[in-house]
Amino acid sequence: MNDAPPQSFSGSRIFKILLPIVVVLVAGAWAVQNYLPSAAQQELEQREVSRLLGKATVAPAPMKGWTDANGDLLADSPADGECIKPEKLVFSYVASEEAGDEAKAWKPVLDAIAEATGIETEYQHFDATEKQLAEMQAGNLHLIAFSTGAVPMAVTSAGFIPVSTFGNADAAGYTMNLLVRADSDIKDPKGLKGKKVTFVRPNSNSGFKAALIYLMDEQGMLPERDYDYGFSMGHELSVAELLAGKTDCIPIASDLFDRMVARGEVDPAAVRVIYESERFPPVAVGYVCNLTPELREQITKVLTEFNWQGTPMLETYGTQNADRFVPVNYKDDWANIRRIDTAIDEARKKY
Repeated sequence: MNDAPPQSFSGSRIFKILLPIVVVLVAGAWAVQNYLPSAAQQELEQREVSRLLGKATVAPAPMKGWTDANGDLLADSPADGECIKPEKLVFSYVASEEAGDEAKAWKPVLDAIAEATGIETEYQHFDATEKQLAEMQAGNLHLIAFSTGAVPMAVTSAGFIPVSTFGNADAAGYTMNLLVRADSDIKDPKGLKGKKVTFVRPNSNSGFKAALIYLMDEQGMLPERDYDYGFSMGHELSVAELLAGKTDCIPIASDLFDRMVARGEVDPAAVRVIYESERFPPVAVGYVCNLTPELREQITKVLTEFNWQGTPMLETYGTQNADRFVPVNYKDDWANIRRIDTAIDEARKKY
């Protein structure tokens, strides 16, 4: 039996025992506060941005036999013997999930093309850009209108030749505007931190790509880290969500918003613009590159000389900045769009 008295736990001895434990705990706390959240935050940023960018429309394979002999960035037309003269010229306006009055609006234009070419025309609605491209590649769609952001993809993958856009006697183009409600406390883009931004759709220039790159490059703001986001799948739907208080900010094309105002669908006093971009070309109207030279010339003439006055075109698409077709130059007019697409690709690689 051990009768030795128990050792006394003095303050100095307790300190010696606890010191290593305290050091470990402090080091662990420092790691939690300084390393783990940082690593987790970085992973979150990469995952969210990658997921967001990954939603963008995946372009089909480049058009077979693509060449560009004159450097205009458009596909060369094939040799005359390989060009086509369809029995019917099929036209499709910008793809959307809901069909509006487009068929009625475009009828006078298609009638003019039918008269000029001697070929029957037909309007078809598509709910997705990918379906339009597939039909072009299959030779079933010949005349097309694409949204601004979809044009480069259509040019490369399906041989789309932009001929004209909507404009007036002075200019053609629109700006990407960031809109908030008039009573919002958001005064500028910096105020979007912690708020919700609702984009339109992944292949939209004004409704997604231009806004995303602006917030990333100019404001240093990333989705999920700095702001919540969602997709409405339509400019009109974005406006409705904003006015209903379901989102704090929307990017929208100024020309589309002007049309909504002109139709009495929205009161411009109900919103404020907190950012306006440089100008972009609006919708592009054109044809597939393998039409015969005669058809291409006839269609171009109709599109550049068609008078909107007194037609449904003016009723449907007319604004103070758009009352006619205006010729376009893809290489120059879509330079900013291609720059944004390049920035999107770089962001994909980074994240």
